Amino acid sequence: MKIEVKKIAKIDKADIDIKDLTVFVGKNSTNKSYMAHTIYMINKILSKFDDNTYRFNNFTSKLFNDYLKDSNIKKDIQLLEKLKTFSNIKQQQIQIGMDEFEFEDIREVIFDFSSIDLNRIILNIEKFIFKQIIQLINQSFNVNKKIVENILFDNYKNSSMKLFKDNKIVVINEDKHTDHIVVLNKIFRNSMKDFFQQKIAEREFYFPASRTGFVLAFDEIVSGVLRDRFGGQPTATKLTEPTIDFISGFADIKSGKFSDEIFSHFYRKNHYTSKQKMKKLFEFIENRIVKGKIIEDKKSQNYMNFYLETNNKEKLDLHLSSSATVELLPLIIFLKHFSKIDNRLLVIEEPEAHLHPKAQIEIARLLVMLVNAGAKVLITTHSDYILNELSNCIKLDRAENNFKEAYLKKYKLDKDTIISADRVSAYLFKDINNQKTEVQKLSIDEYGIANDNFDDILDELLERTDEINGMVL
Repeated sequence: MKIEVKKIAKIDKADIDIKDLTVFVGKNSTNKSYMAHTIYMINKILSKFDDNTYRFNNFTSKLFNDYLKDSNIKKDIQLLEKLKTFSNIKQQQIQIGMDEFEFEDIREVIFDFSSIDLNRIILNIEKFIFKQIIQLINQSFNVNKKIVENILFDNYKNSSMKLFKDNKIVVINEDKHTDHIVVLNKIFRNSMKDFFQQKIAEREFYFPASRTGFVLAFDEIVSGVLRDRFGGQPTATKLTEPTIDFISGFADIKSGKFSDEIFSHFYRKNHYTSKQKMKKLFEFIENRIVKGKIIEDKKSQNYMNFYLETNNKEKLDLHLSSSATVELLPLIIFLKHFSKIDNRLLVIEEPEAHLHPKAQIEIARLLVMLVNAGAKVLITTHSDYILNELSNCIKLDRAENNFKEAYLKKYKLDKDTIISADRVSAYLFKDINNQKTEVQKLSIDEYGIANDNFDDILDELLERTDEINGMVL
């Protein structure tokens, strides 16, 4: 999916190509998290539309009703009322029993658009939908100002014109006073279908920075959010919608209410394969990073606590476990409770947090494994180790088979830690005089990700070291 974002915080313009693995790097306060938040919300909003049946649910019905109330739309409605060129009664055969049939009268209405600019109506619908999407994204930041000005989808193609043959559309409606609403509903639904097919994944999950704090203070945070929401003593903490989604999902897991059902026959049929993929993923984390197993323990009928069982079978409360364990806990727990990993968007902020450089290298490999298992992954990072190891995973894709096999054997890895360059995109969020951010696409080829964005910091550090050495020695 390609998106163009204009005026998001300090960013004037950014073109982002969201691939299987998307990486955002840059200094603090360059709005990497704002962009990740925005992409998460785009997918969340687009996921509200049922792309299997294209039926209207509560969300999309409300959207259509809001559209009808929009002042710019009233002219279109008035115009449509004048376009009804023919109406007649037809008989339709319906089956009322196994062998019984009867005929009922139906109203068939023809609207002729040859005398108006149909594109203008469709354009108004497009503008309205974009406006609503941007409004919902801005609300998700939970601040009283506009964060995002405009968003465009590069690969959006309106197919509403396909509804019409010879500039005409036929509708069946019982109430003649709502004929024009039925026509608008058809055009609106088709336009929405085009918009909502752009989603990145079927479902999205957000793992915010400071996960350690959220996990350890979980009960107090939830208590504060509930007090604030239901009119008790308010909490001073404001949370963004993606963070609230993370807390809600974690709460649902702890209380046994988390649902990640497999709806389609295909995924029911492949349920065992999906579970095997996820088992492999969280075993990789436990064996190579956490050095132990996360144990789920139901303290009461509907509430679960988590512990770390070390390799010597010692059981530790989370507050006594390493910060790396607590930081990775949510990802492990969610993976264990996913019905499948395929077609999931995972937005992970700073996956390197609290991790030793060696563990950061393992995290980079895990990110590739997640992608190869079927997930879409977007990360924000400050880690040179993660970028370099991702480059290694890309380089291996082009390596000779004998070298590749020897390398994987040496480091006890398999082919799931290899990824091709065309499945990865990376962007540098570059600070300009502490006032503006430029988003630059980093080149990615068989040699990996172009990674010189840490060089100036390293040069500065070495210069200071030489200066101090000159004074001390």
